[in-house]
Amino acid sequence: MKNIIDKKHFGPWALVSGASSGIGAGFARQLASAGINVVLTARRLSLLEKLGQELQKEHGISYHAVEADMSNSEHIEKILQVTNTLEVGLLVSNAGTGDPGEFIHKKEEDLLRMIDTSVIAHLKLTHHFSQKFAKARRGGVILVSAMGASHGLPFMSNDAGTRAYIRSFGLGLHEELKRYGVHLTVLITSPTTTPIVEHLGFTADKMPLPPLSVEKCVKETLKAFTKNKATIIPGRLFRAMNTMVPNSFSRKMFGKMLAEGNNIPLKLVR
Repeated sequence: MKNIIDKKHFGPWALVSGASSGIGAGFARQLASAGINVVLTARRLSLLEKLGQELQKEHGISYHAVEADMSNSEHIEKILQVTNTLEVGLLVSNAGTGDPGEFIHKKEEDLLRMIDTSVIAHLKLTHHFSQKFAKARRGGVILVSAMGASHGLPFMSNDAGTRAYIRSFGLGLHEELKRYGVHLTVLITSPTTTPIVEHLGFTADKMPLPPLSVEKCVKETLKAFTKNKATIIPGRLFRAMNTMVPNSFSRKMFGKMLAEGNNIPLKLVR
């Protein structure tokens, strides 16, 4: 694991948002095992401190835990202040969540909060750190999107729209930044064994393929990132499914799974 990422080019510090659990925590673990110090941000400070202390003990790295709600611009400024004196060489912009339900029944403020968390926060962090990386002619960014987001996702239409933004934004920026020796990879997450899967109402027995482990998802992403690939869909079978399954079928399949998992009627009574 120590050779999967060059800490001289992408360290000595990495910032990982959404690091309290799931894929974010997985990135923190694998980066720490490569000797990279980590700044961990999320809303649950106790979990960040627990993870940071674990990584410090196991790998001898340093850490900062920053409690932050990524929908709050003041909290983003707090993150930038904490990292201002650190030599950050990698940004893993992972923060985000999902809120299944019918679009017409959602409150506008909740829809806008999703955009703040899953678009604006990623934009602000990427803009700040990519400027630093370009000036240093090293470093990199990993942006987290989601498989199927650009195809549209019923009952998570706004959520998927934010992930589609991340994908398009990242693909364009990849071409811009590579001129400066800066890497950028968009992780298009396959179904992965994280708390968000259960939160969305998905169950493993109804999914088309067994979810990937967090470790495999992160490992494949870091390998793609070190090669400066524009995107990565972890899992060979998920990559094949993404290529072969028509978008319209994928939309209906995942829409049906979300409806069933969240008690949303697919047929309305007149």
